[in-house]
Amino acid sequence: MTKIATTATGEVPRGKEKLATGIRGVLDQTREFFRIVKLHGGLVPMSTVATVLGVSRQRVHQLVEEGTFSHWTFYGMKWLSQNEVVSFAKLNRRAGENQFRPSVKQMWKDSRKVGPEFMKNRPGRGGS
Repeated sequence: MTKIATTATGEVPRGKEKLATGIRGVLDQTREFFRIVKLHGGLVPMSTVATVLGVSRQRVHQLVEEGTFSHWTFYGMKWLSQNEVVSFAKLNRRAGENQFRPSVKQMWKDSRKVGPEFMKNRPGRGGS
C-alpha cells in the first residue's frame, strides 16, 4: 500500500484521500478515523449537519468550501468536526437568518437515511 503525503498536522490534503484496500488499509483508515475523532471532539456526517444547523445542504457545502468547517472522507462519506459544528450552531445569528430547529422526529428520519448509506460504504462490509 502506498503512503499518502500528509500536512504538518498529519492531515491528508484535499483531493488526496484514498480508499482503503485490504485488511491493513481498513485498519489504517479506522485508526486515522479515531485519531481525528479524539482531536476534534467527534465527527459528524456531512449529510446530517444541515438538519442539525437548520440550514440547507447547499449552505453546508458552501461553509465547507469557505473553510468554515474542516472535513475528512472516511468510508466513502464526508465528515465534519463536531466541535466546529457545535461552535457554529452556538453563534448568535441575526434576525432573518434561518432559525429553524429540527424536530427530534426529523433528526431520527435523517439518521435512518444515513445509517444504511454508512453501512453500505464501509470497507469489508458489502461496500467497495
